[in-house]
Amino acid sequence: MELAERPDHRDRRVTLAPRTVFVDDAVLLALSGDTVVGCLVVTAPTGGRSEIKRLWTDSAFRARGIASGLLGAALAHAAESGVSGVRLSVWKWRTGAIALYERLGFVITESWDERDQLICMERAV
Repeated sequence: MELAERPDHRDRRVTLAPRTVFVDDAVLLALSGDTVVGCLVVTAPTGGRSEIKRLWTDSAFRARGIASGLLGAALAHAAESGVSGVRLSVWKWRTGAIALYERLGFVITESWDERDQLICMERAV
């Protein structure tokens, strides 16, 4: 079996072939001029919901509302695609990110991921 075919290797495939991993998903970018200063992936709807993945903000541009803006755009995109909810996962020690997600209405839910220290959250759209 090829590495790209194994679902448990999606994270590795992101670095090797991002276009094949996110082909059905929406990749949202935050720009400062022509420079990407943030990004976020909204997965294609599955089972009535989408998932937010790979939220990133350039450290030089943090605390400027970029992550909030990307999340707002992701929620709008999800609503337009007809899903009823959005979910995400975040490492337990990312307390700033967890606080941001909670401010935007995400709540901690039962985990769908077996990795230790991973918190799963969701919210209705």
